[in-house]
Amino acid sequence: MCRKQRQTAPEHPLGIDPWINYHLPKKQMSMLSLKHYLTPRSIGQQFALTIGAGAGVILIVLAVANYISGRELLLQQTSQEALRAVNDEINTMDDLVEKMAMYPEVIAATELSGTNNEGVKVPWLSSLLVHSPMPAIYGVYMARDSKHWQDPDSDPWVDRKSCPNPAHLKYDFHDESQDWYIGAKEDKRLHVTQPYFDAGGSDIDMISITKPVYSDEGTFVGVAGVDVALDEMRKIVRKINIRDYETDLTQGDGGGKVTLSPKSQTVGVQEPHETAYLVSQSGAIIVSPETSQEKPASKSGEQDPTKALEDLLSNGLVTSVPGIQKILASDSGWQRLKDGSNKVIYWAKGRTTGWKLVLEVPYELIVAPARKLAEQSAIIGGAGLFVLIGVVFFTSRRVSEPITELQTVATSFEKGSYDGGAGILERIEKRPDELGRFAKSFSAMAQEIRLREERLSEWNANLEQTVKDRTADLAAAMEKVKTVNAAMEAELAEAAAYSRAVLPGKLTTPVTTDWVFISSSQLGGDSFGYHWIDDDTFSLYLLDVCGHGVGAALLSTSVVNVLRSSSLADTNFLDPANVLAQLNAAFPMERHNNMYFTAWYGVYTLSTGILRFASGGHPPAVLIAPDGNVLHLSAKGAVVGAFPKPIYETALTQVVPGSRLYLFSDGTYEIDRPDSTMMTHEEFSIILKDPVATGTRKLESVVMEVRQQQQKEAFADDFSLVEFLFPDNQPASHGVLRLKAELSELTRLHPFLTSYCEKEGTPTEQIFDFEVILEELVTNVIKYGCVQAGKECCLIELLREGNQITIRFSDHGNPFNPLDRDEVDTDKPIEEREIGGLGIHFIKNLTDSQSYEYKDGMNILTLNVTFTTLANVDA
Repeated sequence: MCRKQRQTAPEHPLGIDPWINYHLPKKQMSMLSLKHYLTPRSIGQQFALTIGAGAGVILIVLAVANYISGRELLLQQTSQEALRAVNDEINTMDDLVEKMAMYPEVIAATELSGTNNEGVKVPWLSSLLVHSPMPAIYGVYMARDSKHWQDPDSDPWVDRKSCPNPAHLKYDFHDESQDWYIGAKEDKRLHVTQPYFDAGGSDIDMISITKPVYSDEGTFVGVAGVDVALDEMRKIVRKINIRDYETDLTQGDGGGKVTLSPKSQTVGVQEPHETAYLVSQSGAIIVSPETSQEKPASKSGEQDPTKALEDLLSNGLVTSVPGIQKILASDSGWQRLKDGSNKVIYWAKGRTTGWKLVLEVPYELIVAPARKLAEQSAIIGGAGLFVLIGVVFFTSRRVSEPITELQTVATSFEKGSYDGGAGILERIEKRPDELGRFAKSFSAMAQEIRLREERLSEWNANLEQTVKDRTADLAAAMEKVKTVNAAMEAELAEAAAYSRAVLPGKLTTPVTTDWVFISSSQLGGDSFGYHWIDDDTFSLYLLDVCGHGVGAALLSTSVVNVLRSSSLADTNFLDPANVLAQLNAAFPMERHNNMYFTAWYGVYTLSTGILRFASGGHPPAVLIAPDGNVLHLSAKGAVVGAFPKPIYETALTQVVPGSRLYLFSDGTYEIDRPDSTMMTHEEFSIILKDPVATGTRKLESVVMEVRQQQQKEAFADDFSLVEFLFPDNQPASHGVLRLKAELSELTRLHPFLTSYCEKEGTPTEQIFDFEVILEELVTNVIKYGCVQAGKECCLIELLREGNQITIRFSDHGNPFNPLDRDEVDTDKPIEEREIGGLGIHFIKNLTDSQSYEYKDGMNILTLNVTFTTLANVDA
């Protein structure tokens, strides 16, 4: 089977794959070529295009800004000019109306001064109309109120259609619908009607200017008036314009100027033009820009008024002016319409008639000069931009051409030829500018590279033997390193085994212990321990040395050995605060490679259930009662070994039987989760509180949960966690009671003492003695110890040793030693004794020995009482 091979083609001059010529359409090929030519390939082209683009943007911005500012300026100037023109025209219109209003005045005067009460005659009216210089006056008349409308003498009337003969009305002018008559009669002054079509009379669009006529006695005689043809007034209004516009906005004639007339002369094209309206005070259109049409007549020769009005409306009578509400609201002004027509209207009010002349101008006519100026500016700016790009391109090419030649020389250097560009460099070196100096540096560099290559050739001759010799030496050194590393790893393993060997064994009674220790490296800085100081005192502790490795492991092991063997001089291992203070003095960081450690040390008394503890910057231990109550055991104190004389405090708590205590380092909970959050101490406490998983040790389930939250097996820090399970019952010979600073708490003393003494077999008389002693002490603390109401005020501890009971009374009141009070003289009468002191007297007489100390912020009064069991009493 024959396979068609790919044909080859000559190399394309633009560097385009020739195969593309045979497989791509010509349109795509032309686009690729255009893109190749438009892509700047030199610094000069980039410089020219950058300057051209920047200048083009600036020109566009300036042209737009000039057009916008010029447009607004033209609008303001045109508005001032238009308002002035409208005011002048309406004043001219007022003058015309005032001149027309003189005719009713003359007719009224003639009517009242006529001989034999004949008044105005038709021939006189005809003469008045014929000689009138104002063509807008269409008719003159005198309507007499006292005569019937069908009486030919009731309304002498002449118009231009009937002149010189009289014209007759075909309706009753007394009718209330005839505004020209009733309006003047009711207003009792000169009256101007709204525009109307005089059906049955003149049969034209008109307005009437009428005046009521009164006799000397004040009797209403009739109405004298003049009819004004709206066609003549339209001619006056349509002549109003602001200026002549030389630009045709809709079409051109090959680039020539075309004067824009108010009405387009081109069939089918409506050009923008100015429009004028004359509006009455009520908003009715008196004169509009539309041309009046001839009113059709009925078949009978008479025109039906209703039909005539319909024809009038259908033939273009404007019934509304844009923006009429604002026009009626002010006497003069202008506004730009927001109804989509994009027009500006100007108006002014007449002083006599109250009519308003409204001029409507398309916005595009106003801003046409600004647009034309913007187009001219764009053409001039484009030409200037083209010239600028040409000059920049020519200049940049003169600058970039030597750089291109230097690039060719550099390419020769890259290929190892240092003499090929010598002629180019010599020619460019003659230039006095930076390029000349650059070419000189290039020549010096080429010479230096040539010398270095010669030296490298000499060095390479001996390099191979030198490498062989060094390789042999390196192999021997690596063998030594492997031997040393093996010995070091063995020693580290031995040290790790030793650091684990010092960890305590797990106890089962009376305190049950369990622990987990996972080092983050081969040797960690965590360590812990616990041991019985005596049969009733249990010591427990955990410490965390800063850092990892041999130094941290040795320091932690040393400290734990000191605590386990109680070998620290001048230390009371029953006082946690004293233990931490002595450790701080024995292990200062400046003598141990600047390493310090945190520590938590506690002492648990089995017989009392009291746990005393101190903390040196260590995370609080967590004590969990059988009912699920969680208590964080923390005390004030700085890290151990970092400061010369820090202050540590001893805190204490009553351990509820069956409680669990957890000691741990910060590596157990300061783990990073995948969501970049870190576990808190409170969250870790909740994990410790949860029930043990089925078939799994409690501590193993904790480790599994922490690993699951951090999403990895290895820990970033040492993981040390120790669990202590305290016995469910305290020894029967011990009694403890805590009371709050409230007098109602006294009621708890008797049940407590009765229960304790019954177990110990104490006689009833001694129960009474104990109650007297404790009531006196508790009452004094509540009343005078300044302990806040509701807070814990005292701790009562009863401990039997043989036939002796020790009463240990500790309170949080102000420091006060009751044993310092003088004895009460009981031989004196009561009125002669000093107030107070009798209770202390009873306490001293009811006990065998007393001692007082103020320690850890508490008053501690210890009383010893010898008692006889019931068995001995019976004997």
